[in-house]
Amino acid sequence: MKHNLLTGSLALLFITAAITSVGCGDASVDPGPVTDAGTDAAETTAAVTENIYAHNLGDYDFGGETFTIYARQLMHLNSAMHAEAADGTTLNDAIYERNVRLMELYNFKYEEVFEENNTEQARLSVMAGDDTYDIINTRCVYAFNYAMEGLLRPIADLPEIDLSKPYWDKELTDAMSIGNVPFFAVGAFNTSGYEYTHLLAFNKELAASNDFDVYGTVKDGSWTYAAMREMMKTVVSDINGDGTMDRQDRYGLLSTAKQILPCFWIAAGQESMKMDANDYPTYSLLTDEKFQTVFVEIFDLVYDSNVWHHFTDEENVHPDEVNMFINGQGLFIDMPVFYLETLRTMDTDFGLIPYPKYDEAQNEYYSRIEGCEQTCIPVTNVKDLEMTGVVLEAMASDSAQNLVPAFYEVLLKSKHTRDNDSEEMLEIVFGNRVFDWGDTIYCPEIRDGQFSAMMKNNKRDIASVAAKLEKTMNKKIEQAIAAFEELNQ
Repeated sequence: MKHNLLTGSLALLFITAAITSVGCGDASVDPGPVTDAGTDAAETTAAVTENIYAHNLGDYDFGGETFTIYARQLMHLNSAMHAEAADGTTLNDAIYERNVRLMELYNFKYEEVFEENNTEQARLSVMAGDDTYDIINTRCVYAFNYAMEGLLRPIADLPEIDLSKPYWDKELTDAMSIGNVPFFAVGAFNTSGYEYTHLLAFNKELAASNDFDVYGTVKDGSWTYAAMREMMKTVVSDINGDGTMDRQDRYGLLSTAKQILPCFWIAAGQESMKMDANDYPTYSLLTDEKFQTVFVEIFDLVYDSNVWHHFTDEENVHPDEVNMFINGQGLFIDMPVFYLETLRTMDTDFGLIPYPKYDEAQNEYYSRIEGCEQTCIPVTNVKDLEMTGVVLEAMASDSAQNLVPAFYEVLLKSKHTRDNDSEEMLEIVFGNRVFDWGDTIYCPEIRDGQFSAMMKNNKRDIASVAAKLEKTMNKKIEQAIAAFEELNQ
């Protein structure tokens, strides 16, 4: 059975390249300082890096044709694949310079059309037979539905696409395949796979004042539910002494109800849905005893220990929890990477760490991806398939060498990460990322449909909720399997 884990090969390659490039004049991979004794080694490192990211594309001239992208416009996410001009900002300029290189090399033009938040207009366009768009970048849930409707062609069918190359995220692409057919793929040009990853930020001053060696605990493998519980319980304080714990006081964990369960169950190596031997989703909540055990223990971790301030609002990250963390009222705060920017005004230093393991018997730390953007090929793209394959392959290759290091440069040189340990922690966070279908594709039914309300209201009867969902989920899964089996014939 396929387990939807990112084993980290691509993530670690990117991180290694990014960290070595921080502080360089350009965003390409820097082999480091060269001395007489190290010249050969540096040259070898540069050559190996070049080979890792090199593509096998030949010479192409697309005669000035336009490569048209339809994408979601999201204020909190780096969703753009094109930049009209350089503006002095690191990511924008990395995109602009990459695209200039590719347009000159293959003689084509970019056009990018945005729709706020969703891509429904692109879907309607494809349904009408319009061939305007060469690719659609959209939320994974939308991409799945478009594919099930027969509106997309598998990305692996494109000429010149080689998904085995390290600039394509093989593990994440495989995790989102359906019936062993990769309709979508995540390339190095798509940073949302990093930005939608959840981690914990911790208040370094508060940790130090309580003699917590947070980084050391992560490094030696003892960062577990139990270790986190003890740290969180220690810092809880009725700061104003009014006998009531409210938003004026201090907590061990700041997070909204909808985020707690999936972040912790995934950190424990569990999934709310599994894939069968044919690579189709299955409804496993009724029979998965380990998942049920972990699910209930998460309530014990945050409710029974009285360490969590009950943010029950619907926001993914509540503004008050961010302000409380900035004001020193929380030891830990849940953060998707794209939201770290909200901590930019914090005066106290903070660190970044992965979520804890369930126990020390667990070998790896796992991090949750709350979905990500998917690159989709509409079935109406017929005449531009060769150009689409060449452009995407070249974009992925070039981005691995330039865009991803620029992305990490922004992350590692800002106030977000204020020490060398956080760089090492990011390797751990991004090294084992998990895509859970019940948290993403079937989020409306499972995570947001049931689990979010359970956490809000301290309802722990997972068995009865699992039984309640069984009929609905089995029907949806049957419909999806039937649709994709027909498409995959």
